[in-house]
Amino acid sequence: MKVKTIRLREDKIQEIEKIAKEEGKQVSEVLREIVEKGLREYKIERAIEKYQKGLLSQGAAAEEAGLTIQEFHQELRRRGFTLRMDAELIKAELEDL
Repeated sequence: MKVKTIRLREDKIQEIEKIAKEEGKQVSEVLREIVEKGLREYKIERAIEKYQKGLLSQGAAAEEAGLTIQEFHQELRRRGFTLRMDAELIKAELEDL
């Protein structure tokens, strides 16, 4: 595991320390959890954006987001997006299989 240093505002440090204390965890453990959750969310948002712009197929977007296609569909619905479907897209999706 590598070590990285970041700068945070004092109020954010206090929030993280409070969470760690409430959950009985080390600050470093809470920070790792926050980064992992944030990274997952970032990847999903970025993949959905690319999918909505037509830059990625459903399969490619799901893969970029680290999700199965079914999970990607669920994320789209949860966030109020719909599946893009047209003849060219269906053809591209079939080619991805």
